[in-house]
Order: sequence, then C-alpha cells, then structure tokens
Amino acid sequence: MKFVHIDSPCPMCRVTGGLSMLTTSLDVPYFGEGLETTLHCENCGFRHADFMILGQKEPLRVTFRAQNEQDLSVRVIRSNSGTMRIPELGFLAEPTPLSDSYVSNVEGVLERAKDVLLTAVEFHGDEAEKGKLLEHYLSNWEQMHNGRMPFTIEIDDPFGNSAIVSDRVEKRALTEDEVALLKTGYVVLDKSDLA
Repeated sequence: MKFVHIDSPCPMCRVTGGLSMLTTSLDVPYFGEGLETTLHCENCGFRHADFMILGQKEPLRVTFRAQNEQDLSVRVIRSNSGTMRIPELGFLAEPTPLSDSYVSNVEGVLERAKDVLLTAVEFHGDEAEKGKLLEHYLSNWEQMHNGRMPFTIEIDDPFGNSAIVSDRVEKRALTEDEVALLKTGYVVLDKSDLA
C-alpha cells in the first residue's frame, strides 16, 4: 500500500493541496495482478476509486451456450477490455474508457443486457416499430431468463482477461485480424507507432 500527496487541484472543488492518492497491489481471482487506486480530497470529500488489471494474456474468445435454468448460475468474468455478445438478443457490449470489469453470472449478464436493450429501444424513432422491437426483445429475454430458450454468451478479449467458468465453455485464440477489429477501452500504443 502506498500513500501519495498530490500537489494538483481537486477535479471537483479545484482547491490545490488537499488531494491524496492511495494505491494497493492486489491479486484478484480470474483477473490476476491488479492495481487499485483511490483519490481523496480532504477539502470537499471527493473520492474516486479505480482498478486496473496489470497482466495480459493471449487474446481469446470464450463461448458458453446456456441451455436451461441451472445455466443461469454459471460464473461470468468480463474484464474492462472484453466485448460481449448475446446473438439471440442482438446484444453487443463493447468496451469504452469508462468500462468496468465485473464478476457476475449468466443471469446477471442477462439483466445488464435487458437494461441496455430497453435504453436502445427508447432511442428508436418510429413509435410503432419501437413497440414491436420492445415486444420482441422482452419476449425472447423472458424465455431466456426462465431457462426456456437456449442462448449464447460470447466474450472476445484482446488481453485475455475474461472468462466463463464452466466445463462446457469453448475457448479459442483470436486471430490478429479479429483482434485488430476489437475495441479495447484503452488507448494502446505500439512501439512502432512512436518511431
């Protein structure tokens, strides 16, 4: 654990002199070594915590086919660089610089997908089409959520830090072309980019 006083203005109150940062190295199951940072302003109470995965593995795709209600409890680990898909819902979640890593289960992933899809439908312009889309998504989601409709969860991770914990999960390496098409949520520079 390392504590550092920062001589910089607080992002909230803009007062200089009260900002400090605490960093802690952690070994987190499934994610590996990481660095937790917490910023705190003694002046206004501002607080911001973040976690960064320090390790990198080979790029991979993990795929799981949920077939029944018991499969809803299968553990899902999505790193902040993972692109997640549920093709049967037309769901795609790509990483952004604000993406969080999380550990959940298949049911939790479905809940997150529902929230995203409901928000996306709201932005659809045509009211009649919006109603049809909503009915379609919710009908399929409900069947999946009750274990009556098989579906697939797929995660592509260019840094290899995502996982689905089941003996039925399929894993394969991503090709260089597949990795090049993925968003990472990070700004990534290669040494050759700097030359």
